[in-house]
Amino acid sequence: MSRIRKLAAFAALVASVAILAAACVESDPEAAVTPTDAETIPNLAPQTDEDGNTVPPEGAELPPAEGEEGGEGGGGGDDAAVADGEAAFVASGCSGCHLENGRAGGGVGPQIAGSGVTEEGIRTIVANGRGAMPPGLASDTDLDNIVAYLLSLQ
Repeated sequence: MSRIRKLAAFAALVASVAILAAACVESDPEAAVTPTDAETIPNLAPQTDEDGNTVPPEGAELPPAEGEEGGEGGGGGDDAAVADGEAAFVASGCSGCHLENGRAGGGVGPQIAGSGVTEEGIRTIVANGRGAMPPGLASDTDLDNIVAYLLSLQ
């Protein structure tokens, strides 16, 4: 009886190897082509330029600022810093939790626009994290620009 079991185990092994070998045949290259009408998703992972500053990923589009005029919401600073801050906000991954680049609620993170957050509060939260937000997501020039951007949303 033990000989029958060994023979059955060997037959199962041979069948498994045959199935694996059949699956390894060369596939049709046309079957692996992405359809031309397929929706693509941009790479929103943080990117850095040659100076080490966070920049928006290539091809990522920043949504228009609803109701904003040149960053004049609540003393967010100069227009260049606000624009660079929005780009750094996206590139650092903040917009993944703070929907519509901080302008909407309903994400993992709260709506930042109109929340009354202060410069000191922003810097403290980014440095130390809060809730599900990890600490240290931005620093140096990127942090300064993100502060200017978030203050412009107030």
